[in-house]
Amino acid sequence: MLVLADFEFDVGKDAWIIYEALLPELGEDYQRTKTSLKLNDGILKLNVEANDIISMRAALNGWLRLIKITYEMYSLALDPNV
Repeated sequence: MLVLADFEFDVGKDAWIIYEALLPELGEDYQRTKTSLKLNDGILKLNVEANDIISMRAALNGWLRLIKITYEMYSLALDPNV
């Protein structure tokens, strides 16, 4: 059974920086999942394919956490009050 998930994140004008920070993670080789990350006009697109629901859950936990942390860290770096 193939399980598919697609997400779009509107990260705005700084999308390229967030995208570049996440690119090294695509170099990891996973046996039961395949992930792609694309950038188009400030929209970060995440596509995950998994062989089963357990692999999908694990992949999404990791990717959604990475995207959230990357966005938060970049936002903190821009905040002059930090």
